[in-house]
Amino acid sequence: MIEFSAGSLTRLLLPRALAAGLALAGAVHAQTFPGKPVKLVVPFGPGGSSDVVARIVADGAGEALGQPVLIENVPGAGGNIGTARTAKAAPDGYTLVECTIGTCAINPSIYAQTGYDLQKDFVPVFLVGGVMNIFTVHPSTSIKSIADLVAYAKANPGKLPAAIGAVGSSNHLTPVWFASIAGLDMLWVPFKGAGDAITALLGGQVLMFVDNEPSILPQIKAGKARPLAVTGPRRSTYLPEVPTMEELGYKGFVVEPWYGFMAPAGTPRAAVEKLNGAFNAAIRNPRIAKRLEETGLRLIGGAPERLGEQIKSESERWAKVVKANNIKAE
Repeated sequence: MIEFSAGSLTRLLLPRALAAGLALAGAVHAQTFPGKPVKLVVPFGPGGSSDVVARIVADGAGEALGQPVLIENVPGAGGNIGTARTAKAAPDGYTLVECTIGTCAINPSIYAQTGYDLQKDFVPVFLVGGVMNIFTVHPSTSIKSIADLVAYAKANPGKLPAAIGAVGSSNHLTPVWFASIAGLDMLWVPFKGAGDAITALLGGQVLMFVDNEPSILPQIKAGKARPLAVTGPRRSTYLPEVPTMEELGYKGFVVEPWYGFMAPAGTPRAAVEKLNGAFNAAIRNPRIAKRLEETGLRLIGGAPERLGEQIKSESERWAKVVKANNIKAE
């Protein structure tokens, strides 16, 4: 017969009791979550593609959750400020941050310090989908093609004002990468976000801007911006007459910005799965899907791990581009 002392029994049963308690707490959280609105931080200003996509998806996710998903714009430092702030938020599922090609793939390679560690500070929640970038110019210029753009820039070195929507974003890396390949000297004009850059383009303060399709497409349709080329692997459904960069001879020049949502590390798995389910339901909602597809977004969705895979592969790809072109945030 085996005898146990009170101390040994305590040591034996305490871990099991703690595990049971944690499991019960997780189950209760899953049943009651969310009990209040969820905040989604967009680390860029209003009006840009990140903001447009987040607001549409939040609309649909709010319906699925039974609680509103509220957008908070926290721009600055190429998205680093809003992302770093979210890393320090309570890991309870009530604060998320939008993850983009800039904040989750490019910034770690061009900034000495971002203020966050993607692997340690966050857990992936959802990958919304991807778009393409569009090279645009002010319609008053004589530039009507990429060939015209190259000729103008070479004839006027350092004098063609080109907007950068946010340092580290795809609308920063895309034109800088192109200028490096084509041997162009451009006059870069940085802004805090795509919304401000679009305003400058429409007002003629800059002549060129490379932007994500969701935010620049309405301006193109209104005749306020002239498209020269797209960066997708194929032409845009909404701009079938505009060639891809690869068609124009720039082989391998494919840039597809993407959007996802992350939560602070330590967020209960039950909350992550509940949020992931709501976001998947949102993009399957015909009303929401139609709005997203009209912006040019290619919907992806799926499990949280799909975003984790995207972050890993894109980080590796852009690290090579940044190193090859010696790009740094200044």
